[in-house]
Amino acid sequence: MSTDGQETDPAPAPVPNRAGAAWSPEDTATLLDGLRNGVPLDDLAQTLQRRTSAVQARCKKMLPPELQARVLRAEADLVLREKLATDPEFDAAANLDANLVRKWTAERDEILTQGWKYRRPMADLVAEADVTEIDIAGRCIRLGLAADSLAVAERLGCAPGGALDLRCRMMRDRAAASVWVLVVDGLPDGRHVSLHATRDDAHDHFAMIAPATAVDGDILSATVAQRALGSPGGPVENLD
Repeated sequence: MSTDGQETDPAPAPVPNRAGAAWSPEDTATLLDGLRNGVPLDDLAQTLQRRTSAVQARCKKMLPPELQARVLRAEADLVLREKLATDPEFDAAANLDANLVRKWTAERDEILTQGWKYRRPMADLVAEADVTEIDIAGRCIRLGLAADSLAVAERLGCAPGGALDLRCRMMRDRAAASVWVLVVDGLPDGRHVSLHATRDDAHDHFAMIAPATAVDGDILSATVAQRALGSPGGPVENLD
């Protein structure tokens, strides 16, 4: 409540430091030890620096297939605790290995496409599909949902300091230090070469010069290449 007596919205909960990061064997061991010792789920999530929903999803992946199909994610930790306590032959690690085959199934693709459509938070998609943020970014690009990792992070978000966040920072730094080279062949006056501050500037310039100078029967070919100081390579785009 504010000082003038009016109610205010509560501050949003901070994003855990490791939300969206890949699970290490040490993380899994910490989770299993906590479950065996009766540690509350929220406390485990805090220790692991992950969302509670992500910990629940991890618990579900450690159940055998016949249980995994029936148990809700919200109840997975309770079922897993019971299995660990009552079945000495229960092998959570073996179930996890079997369930974490990194293949993009039709089910995972559906999770991703629906998540993209409705702008679901990246952390939720990581937990539900049980893949990393980098996996999701790559799959979005391959499915034609996004042009690059920056577009994925801008639409779905990413964990601060995570692998996708660092990749996006590098891409922004490269873009800030780059120029865009427009090369057009097939113009009446010969080859055109010009430098531009951004990709959009290069596209706009091509749109301006091509209709004004092209002659019927001429075949124009044009490319826009990103070049940064000290880095001769970079993306090259063919323009129509």
